[in-house]
Amino acid sequence: MLSEVERTVVEILRERGGRATVREVAAELHRRGYSPRMASNAFYYLAIKGVVRRAGKGLYELVGGAEAK
Repeated sequence: MLSEVERTVVEILRERGGRATVREVAAELHRRGYSPRMASNAFYYLAIKGVVRRAGKGLYELVGGAEAK
C-alpha cells in the first residue's frame, strides 16, 4: 500500500512521462503543499516496493506497469 505522498509522486511521474529527477518532483510536491524534503524518502520507499527504479544520478522512472496501490 502506498502512502499519500508516494501516490502523489507516482502521479507526478506519470504527468512527466514516467521519468523525473528528485529535484523536479520535490518542486512539484512543494507546489502541491507538501514538504519538498519528502521526495527523497518517497523515492526510497517506492524503489523498495518496486514501483520506481533509479535511471541515473537523481533520476527515477516508473517500472513498467506500476500501479499506485
